[in-house]
Amino acid sequence: MAPTFQLRIRRGPRSPERFPRDEDALGESLVQALSDALERGLPRPAMLLLRPGEVEQVDLLAVLRAPRPQAERMLAALAGQEGVEAAALVGMLRVRGPAAPQGGLAAVVYAEWPDNRWWTAWRFVGPRRELLGEEPMIRRAVDGWPRPGGIGGWFARARRTRVRLRLEGPSQPTVH
Repeated sequence: MAPTFQLRIRRGPRSPERFPRDEDALGESLVQALSDALERGLPRPAMLLLRPGEVEQVDLLAVLRAPRPQAERMLAALAGQEGVEAAALVGMLRVRGPAAPQGGLAAVVYAEWPDNRWWTAWRFVGPRRELLGEEPMIRRAVDGWPRPGGIGGWFARARRTRVRLRLEGPSQPTVH
């Protein structure tokens, strides 16, 4: 039996100013939105699914608490839905590595497109929820950076595994 998740999904129109099609402009807009949200508290991780005229915001807390193989499959299923032009993971995540401060909490934006391009930015967060450093660390596939470990590859996995998503709920249509 396929794993099931209870997800909170919000839908709305896609504003070209807030969610532009240009990858750098989109990344910068998402970084700004995450910085603004951080001023109000620690934002929960979410996946944004960008379609031509609509944005879906999926609360990922339940997904990220699942065992890694199930979580990765679910993220691929979300991104791999028909009509998704780009998917972005936005929120507070634990980041590992030599530059990570104790605790490794970071404000992260990771956006990916069906052709496997990606754009990411992160800033570590201090003990009082303050952003550390002057500017976010930005990396892009088009600059030759390797994709960050442990994140992304959603569209390729969706194609490779032919994973399908079925959403059900009181206000949700079924998506096949």
